Amino acid sequence: MTLGNYTPFKAKHVTAFKFGATAFPESAMTSTTTSILSSFTEVCGTHLLDLVGDPDTANPTISYAFAKDFSTSGNELAITEEALLGADTTGTQNMEITSSSNSKIEVECTVVYRNNIPTSIFSSSTKVAMITMDNDESSTTGVLNIVFNNITVTQVGSLTRNSDGFLEQKLKFTCRGGTSGTLITVTSAGTWSKYRLGLDYAEELQTA
Repeated sequence: MTLGNYTPFKAKHVTAFKFGATAFPESAMTSTTTSILSSFTEVCGTHLLDLVGDPDTANPTISYAFAKDFSTSGNELAITEEALLGADTTGTQNMEITSSSNSKIEVECTVVYRNNIPTSIFSSSTKVAMITMDNDESSTTGVLNIVFNNITVTQVGSLTRNSDGFLEQKLKFTCRGGTSGTLITVTSAGTWSKYRLGLDYAEELQTA
């Protein structure tokens, strides 16, 4: 448990789910001195939308859009087997196994609107998504940043009204997969352990 996080992350620990209009450069994905959270602030500036349901400061009856049913998939290797001529000494067919490159990573969630519906952000101008979680483990551990870079929004579903009277829609976006890289230690406002789980997908956990 060298990463130092012992507390499970739950949905209530999501403190930010932000979208930005400027993609991270490669230097931000591999930085050892700037955390993902800091990179988002530097690169994207003001976020387009934050899906955590924060109340409006002027009217507490209004809430921003928020998300539920979040899931990710993809980045698996596609393995195929090809039958070769002949058999081995046990009579088993000689086979050749080949693998293709890693697939895209696909993210899907449901967006719920309590009032204003800023659907115009889910377009070709939306380039990066970042999730920040804080399980309140301590003041120096238990913060997780997840970034999906160079995203392509592939589906913005039609609006449907749920049982509470709020409008919902499905949102899907993809980013590049790829082989997971090595651990990157980031020293920025603490110590972070960052893994690149795809060419445009990275996670980092505050460990000290």
